[in-house]
Amino acid sequence: MLDSKGADSKTKSPSSPAERMPFAVGTSDGRKYVRLELSSPVEFHVLTCDKGKLKLFRGKGSAEILNLSQGGMLLVTESAVPSDGFLIVSLNLNGLVVLDGVLGKIKRVEPSGEGDFLVGLQFAVEEELEKLTSSEEIRRLPVKVTSFKHKISQIISSYIRTAEAVAK
Repeated sequence: MLDSKGADSKTKSPSSPAERMPFAVGTSDGRKYVRLELSSPVEFHVLTCDKGKLKLFRGKGSAEILNLSQGGMLLVTESAVPSDGFLIVSLNLNGLVVLDGVLGKIKRVEPSGEGDFLVGLQFAVEEELEKLTSSEEIRRLPVKVTSFKHKISQIISSYIRTAEAVAK
């Protein structure tokens, strides 16, 4: 079938950025960051701090990302998590990017009404943990902790180095 410009519509490239995006992009609705609507699995460790001592809960939890932004993400999980702690997440963004050890501060935990829980995370930096405990406590954790922005920066740097090597 030909479109209005005489091009084959079956082979026509997407005309808008949204059509080329691998994720659905949500409106900002007055929020600081645009949200990407996606469905992607996440594994996490629960981390709490009591009187300057960090406690990493045994075992990993699993969840699914409902949306993601530069500032945080919304998860749905079958298990309740403490509302005053942190999650250390490992996420796979639709097979495109894998991020491990990303620190997120739990901002809200609510029952979804379907037997599971909605968990709102705000991406955090190691300095937020240092306000609650010592850097020595953080280094002793068996899981590496990093920020979302740091992980994204690492991925972009790696991509640039790879592109430069291929160009040579």
